[in-house]
Amino acid sequence: MAKMVCRCGNLIRDDDPDFSLILLPYREFDDEEADSGMLLGRGVDARRCKVCGRLWVFWEEGGDAVEYVRGSD
Repeated sequence: MAKMVCRCGNLIRDDDPDFSLILLPYREFDDEEADSGMLLGRGVDARRCKVCGRLWVFWEEGGDAVEYVRGSD
């Protein structure tokens, strides 16, 4: 289990099924042969902070997360 601290101070864990995400392009779902195991290997890991809503995306495996903040409406 990996943990990181969000900029807001909240502890984010990668084993939280409600806030751990896998980002996939829609095209990956067009593959009729793809099952859930195949899709996992094609995705990009991300985490969403349940306190502030920041999205942390790990574009490169083993790399640092890139922070995305929702803009004001």
